Amino acid sequence: MDEPILKSRNFIFLSAWAILAALTLNILLKVFFRPLWFDEAITVMDFVFLPNPMDIYRYYNIPNNHIVYNMLLRFWIDICGQIPFIDRISLRLFTAVTAIASLLFIAWSWGRRFSRETVFIACFCFILSLPFAIYASAIRGYMLSFLLVLAAIEICLRYRDTGKTVHLALLFAVSFLAVGTTPTNLIAFAAICIILLPSFKLKEILSKKSMMPAIIPVAAFIVFYIPISGKLMKALALNEGWTGWLNASIHFYAAFAISFLPLIILAILGRKLLQEKNPGSAGIQTMIALLIPLLVFLIKSPSPFPRAFFCLWPLWIFMLCQSADPFIRHLNGKFPGRTLPVLLCACAAWSLLPLGFSTQLSDNLSTGGQDDFFSPYFMRQNFRPVETVTKSIELADPKTHGRVFIDFAADYPSIMFYSRILKLDDAFWVFDRPGKKAGSLGGIESIFVITRGKGEMESISRRFNMKSYEPVADCGYQKIYKAKLK
Repeated sequence: MDEPILKSRNFIFLSAWAILAALTLNILLKVFFRPLWFDEAITVMDFVFLPNPMDIYRYYNIPNNHIVYNMLLRFWIDICGQIPFIDRISLRLFTAVTAIASLLFIAWSWGRRFSRETVFIACFCFILSLPFAIYASAIRGYMLSFLLVLAAIEICLRYRDTGKTVHLALLFAVSFLAVGTTPTNLIAFAAICIILLPSFKLKEILSKKSMMPAIIPVAAFIVFYIPISGKLMKALALNEGWTGWLNASIHFYAAFAISFLPLIILAILGRKLLQEKNPGSAGIQTMIALLIPLLVFLIKSPSPFPRAFFCLWPLWIFMLCQSADPFIRHLNGKFPGRTLPVLLCACAAWSLLPLGFSTQLSDNLSTGGQDDFFSPYFMRQNFRPVETVTKSIELADPKTHGRVFIDFAADYPSIMFYSRILKLDDAFWVFDRPGKKAGSLGGIESIFVITRGKGEMESISRRFNMKSYEPVADCGYQKIYKAKLK
């Protein structure tokens, strides 16, 4: 007798994927039209719309320039400009497409290696993670990096299995695009090589299958950056990042642990089920791959932004799937047809906690307002730069030659971006640029100041020897003060 359709495993999976697709669309739509923040505004104003697309490559003065991403975004915008309506949403749409492509790639490539339940749980945890909402719509290269690292994992696995030269050519192309997006993506390729090393036996480490996947990404990095090596070194010397390796480490590892706790538990149970008495080099390799961010946080001062290691997430998720898959297969054998619904309910129940307390997690797991993974200021409802611009125009009135000073910490690029959309002259604003502070505020009696709050305003008052100041507008994250200079 045929199995009832409502109990059919294929029906359950089709329904589950339909729910996942609807959930992904819902998450993206909620954040798709949020305002541009600091890095996004700089990306659009200073890089993407340079006169010649090749200028994006040559103009590498700060690490904010995700070169390959910005060039692809420029071509994408040019193409979308020919399509009505799509041209209005093309900025964020490109990243959203790479996010969806990443999910489809996981479903296709990992579905050949793991059970359907394992792959689905991995995708489910990922889209419900707080960073997904942030980076799946960000006008930055982090999600493109995620997709390229996924491709690199698959290529390296196929090369390990078949040894075909075509896979090396594909690896070079993917590596070239990935390191060209952000130089730190080279770390992800190093981690892939560590995980895929067959063992720590010297003979196998020095074999072609082990050496080529390690050499090719480095070669791609050199080829991409040699023409702009001087600019690269200057950009890396800017020493931007987090103050405190411990805060950066806790923030990064907590984000991954909270996002994938259900899969982590399944992975632990999977390892236990296999009863590996001597994990050997595989356990050591896994530990090294997991400790790479911690080592960099320790060595480099200031510590890198935790988001620089988002490129490691694809590999770490793959590692979790490798360990979790035996236990999930075991459950599926004992409880056919019931494993996926139960696991989905458990994952959904867990996800409600970080989703419901994202602001509290952000405040407790980040320092000084820095947050890359939970609820950064630009994802919150009180980040309203458009309101700040319109209020500044109303208060200062550029027609009467009024002026406004923007504190660097108050996200001046977002204000400049929406100011230019409103066709306002840049001379209306005074602000500090990276490496170039404003010398004076001019010989005027008063000026309006945009800051994050009273503490920053006090510092600005001392810097410019202001006579007095008072708050005149609260635009959420950005506050406006009126200061007397004479």
